[in-house]
Amino acid sequence: MNHKGTVTLDTERLILRRFSIEDAEAMFRNWASDDEVTKFLTWQTHLDISVSQTVINSWLELYQKLDHYSWAIVLKEIEEPIGSIAAVEKRDDIKMVHIGYCIGRKWWHQGYTSEALMELIRFFFEEIRVNRIESRHDPRNPNSGKVMIKCGLQYEGTLRNSDVSNQGVCDAARYALLAEDYFCSTKAISNISTIKDSVDLMFFNLKIAMDTVDWNAAVCGAPAWRYIYHTLHSADKWFINPSKRDDEPEPSFHTTGLDWPDTLSDMVLTRETLYAYYERVRQKILDYCDSLNDSQLNERPQGCAGTRLGLAMSQFRHMYAHIGILNGVTIAHTNLYPCVINEGTWCSGKFPEALYDVEERL
Repeated sequence: MNHKGTVTLDTERLILRRFSIEDAEAMFRNWASDDEVTKFLTWQTHLDISVSQTVINSWLELYQKLDHYSWAIVLKEIEEPIGSIAAVEKRDDIKMVHIGYCIGRKWWHQGYTSEALMELIRFFFEEIRVNRIESRHDPRNPNSGKVMIKCGLQYEGTLRNSDVSNQGVCDAARYALLAEDYFCSTKAISNISTIKDSVDLMFFNLKIAMDTVDWNAAVCGAPAWRYIYHTLHSADKWFINPSKRDDEPEPSFHTTGLDWPDTLSDMVLTRETLYAYYERVRQKILDYCDSLNDSQLNERPQGCAGTRLGLAMSQFRHMYAHIGILNGVTIAHTNLYPCVINEGTWCSGKFPEALYDVEERL
């Protein structure tokens, strides 16, 4: 293995770096003092900040070794550590590292741990040239296993009464990924990655339609903004699991029938309200995509007849149909053609500055 030590790594939202003694306060406050965080871990909750200082000091000495790997997970947004991730075991003879991680409860279920682990997987395979990356978790803590699965590790079995956590003797569910599988998978783009990119592009095109259409223009007897709300509300309620749509709270401004343009309503939504709802729905669906892997696309959400992939395809059809309606209204009223960004342009990142394809068409 080509050991490099704990070098600084950068992701979209995180910086993975060495700990410093100044991190002790954040470590204690953000995760190490929380019994819920350490419940299924192998080290005990820190009772005071001096414990955190002692642990970090032990790591500082080890940073001199090129085969020591222990990172602070720093959230760029707040510029302080929110967790840790490390190679807690390694074997040069079989080129293996075993990864352990934890993150503060405030930042659970937001994809940060997966983001950190994915970067370490890349680092260890592509730069350190390991052959095997493995990890394990207490089966009573299934969310830890979901992180492993999301990052491509494969379940290899559960060893009974083979480990000790803060709950006592426990089973250990073990996962691993081999270099040959990693390098084969990186040659192809995952389906969920394609879905997420398509979602982002779809919402981008909806935003152009929203920016260019006359919101008060009549469309089959209703103002155009009602069709915007209908489109967003449908994505909000139908993209993930429509069988649960009635269990979720409606937007605070919602009134019965407002999402159906052919239903009369005295309610008028402001641009500020609809643009805020647009961003909320967009982020909700992108976060949902982040929580999935390819195999889950073919599963049926509880209570649904269709698969997750089928639900996504239905919403792509529905949203682009209404983007077409809104753009048609704009063309009819202005003789200007709103831009519709295609996949090639989206992937290039070079978007036209203007909102319209051309200034005018006769």
